[in-house]
Amino acid sequence: MIKFFNRIRRDLLKEGKTAKYLKYAVGEIVLVVIGILIALGINQKANFNNDRKTEVTILKEIRINLLSDLTEITDDINYMDTTDAACDIVKDLLETNDVPTLEFGANSLKMRTTPHFNPNKSGYKLLESKGVEIIQNDSLRRAISDHYESLYTYYAKYEQERIEFKILFIDPNLNKRFNWVSKPDTPFLGTFQIDQDDFIKLKNDDDFKNLITAIKRENNLVQNRANRVRKNIILLSTFLEEELKTK
Repeated sequence: MIKFFNRIRRDLLKEGKTAKYLKYAVGEIVLVVIGILIALGINQKANFNNDRKTEVTILKEIRINLLSDLTEITDDINYMDTTDAACDIVKDLLETNDVPTLEFGANSLKMRTTPHFNPNKSGYKLLESKGVEIIQNDSLRRAISDHYESLYTYYAKYEQERIEFKILFIDPNLNKRFNWVSKPDTPFLGTFQIDQDDFIKLKNDDDFKNLITAIKRENNLVQNRANRVRKNIILLSTFLEEELKTK
């Protein structure tokens, strides 16, 4: 094709048809430009289609991650329900019982339960590597970023404070007052025991009663935040599901 165009130009020059040669040269340039634009358009369309495939892959991965997170945060909230109930049971048994029961020991142990939420971020990490702008829906893009960068980060701080409280106050105070007994076949792998004399002392131990109140308060703070995380996971999962239907 190039040889054909070159021959035409040479023939025009030999015949002295300069005006026609210039018109032909301009026309050839226009054709080349049009060809380049068509090629660019095809390339842009291919890139667009590839981006859309990548976007769908990322959105599906994030949604799978969120469903896994939903299961974990729900389990954590249930554990925190157990801790909350244990605080009430221990406090009630101290007021009503004169002897330490198995129920008292088991629930005293449950007060130290501190679940840890470990969200799956593989989909979000993939999004970061490809660039968040690959998500066309501005509202969805902001919702995903807020969820992972703000909500999860903020919740992790609540959990860390709770863990530090457990290490510094809950465990030392409980270990000081109870004996740990291993029971691998039980959900919490053991129980606390206390003898009769120590139980009587505990009934009049205001510091221990204050500890129960503090455990319940810290637990409720984290639990309230966990419920907010759970709610947002559901909302974002629904948002992603609706967006995927449009792809």
